[in-house]
Amino acid sequence: MTFTDSQVRQLKAGLRRQHVRERAAADGKILHYLEGWRVVAEANRIFGFDGWDRETVATTCVWQKQTGSGYAVAYLTRVRVSVRAGFEVILREGLGSGEATAATPGQAHERAAKAAETDATKRALATFGNPFGLSLYKGQAEAKPARPAEPAAAARRTEAPAPRPEASAPTAGPPVLLSKTELDDAVLPVRLPKAGPPVLQNATGLRIEKHTLALPEPRRQRDLEHLRYVARQPCLACGRTPSQAHHLRFTQPRAMARKVSDEFTVPLCATHHHELHMRGDEKGWWAERGIDPVPVADDLWASSRTGAPAAGGPSD
Repeated sequence: MTFTDSQVRQLKAGLRRQHVRERAAADGKILHYLEGWRVVAEANRIFGFDGWDRETVATTCVWQKQTGSGYAVAYLTRVRVSVRAGFEVILREGLGSGEATAATPGQAHERAAKAAETDATKRALATFGNPFGLSLYKGQAEAKPARPAEPAAAARRTEAPAPRPEASAPTAGPPVLLSKTELDDAVLPVRLPKAGPPVLQNATGLRIEKHTLALPEPRRQRDLEHLRYVARQPCLACGRTPSQAHHLRFTQPRAMARKVSDEFTVPLCATHHHELHMRGDEKGWWAERGIDPVPVADDLWASSRTGAPAAGGPSD
């Protein structure tokens, strides 16, 4: 006995696009990935909470260094995932890496080890199919195919509820009729603008601009074209190319798993980008080189929209 028919259908299904995250890399390329908690949630959904296990087979600290007032470490970890399919147990392994910088050695080692374990778990689970990111290795996320309608679905059509009278959200055509099965499987993401303020959606479907609330949240604008533009500029520290778009983390308050706005990015080569992240004290790193990166980020943000050359340049 192996996987059930339902599990096989879910493992063959396409990867849902709204689960895929993006980040800028060298040469202006955009890397696509799944968050660790999402992969674990998918494993619980498909295999069951008691249907799979993971075991750390080996973990090694491959690099550690004291950086100013902090500590930087890097780990390699091998994880074994076991999935119960009827009376059989399927084993898969993955190798992952993790780096971290923290104020104390204990915190740095803990964060790097956890990052490596999560990376290895994702790689092991990816061998089971697209829901765990297998299609990302082809360079794109495959859309989840539509589920065929049941023969008797027409008899159970349900009309989507109309908005309340006070709602003023624009409509996009007639109500969409979905069967009960389709409603159960429907994924209705909130579409965010390409480059604009973060928004919420209330029960009426109206968008709320969070920066206008009594306790506003900073705008965190997202613009992939701007990140590519920044990555095409020479490194701000040494003038080398290619560069990577580095987000100035001190320009906005921290938020869980959210970078600062893309408008606060500057170009750094891979060497200096890695060095800065390992340093931990970002303001001190810039001060040692006599560079104020914020005006440069402002110039790049303006020039990427007007086409005018940026005013920033490498430091001696």
